Amino acid sequence: MKRNSVNLKTIVLIFVCLSIPSLLIIKFSTSKVNASNVNDFKSSKLEGNITFVSNRTDKSKELKQMIDNFERENPKVKVNLELIGDTEEILRRKASVGELADITVVPQVINVSDFDNYFLPIDDLGFNEDNMYNCNTNIGRQDKLYELTTSLAWQGVIYNKQIFKKAGISSLPKNTNEFLAVCDKIKKLGITPMALCYKEQWGMGLWLDSIPYLIDKDLERKTIVQSMPILGEESSVYKSLEILRHIGDMGYCEDDLFDYDWQQCKNDLKDGKVAMFIWNSDFVSQLEDLGAPKDQFDMFPIPETKYISIGGDSRYAVSKTTKYPEAAKAFLKFMFEDDRYAKAVNIRSSLKNNEENKKLLADLKKFDMPIVMEGDVYKFQSKEDIKNHNRYYDLRKITELEGRFAQQYVISKDVGSLRKEINKKWDFYRDNTKEN
Repeated sequence: MKRNSVNLKTIVLIFVCLSIPSLLIIKFSTSKVNASNVNDFKSSKLEGNITFVSNRTDKSKELKQMIDNFERENPKVKVNLELIGDTEEILRRKASVGELADITVVPQVINVSDFDNYFLPIDDLGFNEDNMYNCNTNIGRQDKLYELTTSLAWQGVIYNKQIFKKAGISSLPKNTNEFLAVCDKIKKLGITPMALCYKEQWGMGLWLDSIPYLIDKDLERKTIVQSMPILGEESSVYKSLEILRHIGDMGYCEDDLFDYDWQQCKNDLKDGKVAMFIWNSDFVSQLEDLGAPKDQFDMFPIPETKYISIGGDSRYAVSKTTKYPEAAKAFLKFMFEDDRYAKAVNIRSSLKNNEENKKLLADLKKFDMPIVMEGDVYKFQSKEDIKNHNRYYDLRKITELEGRFAQQYVISKDVGSLRKEINKKWDFYRDNTKEN
């Protein structure tokens, strides 16, 4: 079962937010879902046979119960559950041929500028920035809402507190050297310091999708406007990949890179065979669902990163190709009302009236780092910010800087030549292709 990483491709020029202190004050709202243009979706009028995709293959029973509850209220609607493990790769292919499910997880490959090509506007569901965190990250052309974020989460290092205590680690690492020293202490205990989950291409993508932005908020402007080499020594993409490579080179991760899957990773973390894993905060709940003690795990910011970005996990949308748009939108609304989906899969709700969210945001202050909401970034971005982001995003696709490349970087015997090749390709396409 795949869990999408916090979707930080949506973080565009976060310096805008960091330069406005007022944005770092998190305002809580107790707003209910009650916008004036809300569609009531009368059950007597709803009908159709729709498909709902989820990446939570471990929550089949709970999701089916949610569907049953909806179908009881809407007897003329049949909802089919489709569970997909590797959602990114499969949904990428489905999107390319116009075969996305009626209610679908949104693959990261679809950029905000393309939302209207794949999805229906859902402004009439009643969700907005007054009652849902990071709603602005899901707004496309003509300021229309196209997606809903399933949770409120941040990306960091998930660690086993008992293992840290056993290794005599009393302070959390803040830079690469400190982090590698922690790994060394843990390895001496005969415990694997960290799981990379190298085999899972979608998981390796975070070293290119997410971490570079957390290291350098100006990444896109520097690579697009200032022509900084994408894998030059000052690039946060290079710095991120170097942390990854060091972990692999020094044997601080799983021994068998090619035969260590997602389920094994979760089991080893739960059983205390692995001490750390970089993922989003919702993942801790998955480990507890597997049987890990309630307080066995905690989190700290990824070393070398400069701020904490709060986004979400998966995003949901209604496919533009659905034959039953009203039924599909009604089910999507049902999922998010009263935190039904969040409760079903045991994640933190994205709604602002959820008390657990207030606790999370208060707890993050202990790290004494700037805290940025992805939605605020979108709200205050300039036209130039959007232009730089779209250009950067297109160049990443052309040069194939994604999970597969991160895998290649770890095992390459000649990283110097690999960097040179990518820098050359990036510069060529940047200088010889037009913006979309």
